[in-house]
Amino acid sequence: MASAYSVTDYLLDKANIHDTVTKMPWYYDVKSEDGLTDEVYAPEVVIDYSKILGAEPYRMTGREWASLVQKLIQGFDSTQHVYGPLIIELPQPGSAPRPDKAKVLSQGNGHMVKKDARGGPLIQNGGRAIFELVRLPELEAKGQNPWRISYQTVIVAWEKGNWAVMTPE
Repeated sequence: MASAYSVTDYLLDKANIHDTVTKMPWYYDVKSEDGLTDEVYAPEVVIDYSKILGAEPYRMTGREWASLVQKLIQGFDSTQHVYGPLIIELPQPGSAPRPDKAKVLSQGNGHMVKKDARGGPLIQNGGRAIFELVRLPELEAKGQNPWRISYQTVIVAWEKGNWAVMTPE
């Protein structure tokens, strides 16, 4: 029988989940494929940017997504992605067992710059993001943050600027 979900585990889970989601935009913008692979994404991910890009959701390994997103970001002169505040959905401590999954809701925005884009160098967008995370016991056994993003989607609420910034040269 699984042990009860303690207050200590609940608070540590919230802090670790917060750190994982907060690292994602940081590693996007500093172009760290290793950070995304090692500290953010689960072994298998679903990335649903269909409402932004119009494509079907990506289903791939976390490593493949980290590589793909870095190739996309390399096309910009600079980027800034910001998410927050984070609403972390976990059960309250009590007699139920510790969860293996969590959901995070957030506001977010992205700013992408391509200096030579015809029509202007900047596009910005903002909206809501939904993340699902899984707890990986093998990381926890090593004393590491065990929470990793397994699903993410963005629902754009507004957009401003030059869409040509998003197109490859």
